[in-house]
Amino acid sequence: MRDLTPDERQDMRWQLRAIAIGWVQRLEEDELDAGREADHEPSCAERMRTHLACMTVSEQMRGLLAELVSASAEDAAQWGAGYPQLGAAVGASRQAARKRWPNLPVAKRRAAEWKQPPGGIGWAGESWV
Repeated sequence: MRDLTPDERQDMRWQLRAIAIGWVQRLEEDELDAGREADHEPSCAERMRTHLACMTVSEQMRGLLAELVSASAEDAAQWGAGYPQLGAAVGASRQAARKRWPNLPVAKRRAAEWKQPPGGIGWAGESWV
């Protein structure tokens, strides 16, 4: 998968902002004054509350996205991805992926799939001189 272009990142940023603002409006509906006129100019305090609410919603979105990333990592590992692939997917090293998701079945599955070399346990086996 390729990286996003700067224009695509900006587009995604605006879409995420629109989602956050939509949730702010949804969660603050009870607090809004129903009698407020459409051309009402928000006060500094109202603007501050809106931005703080947007920060709160955005932080909650960050947590949900982190859960989604972890769930995707588990699914990818179940379908055969190893720590190098998981790390590459999030722009991290294999070691960072292993530290981030230490309990994935990747290592256990790989160890179970490992086959003994010809000659039995270990690499020594029989030696011919």
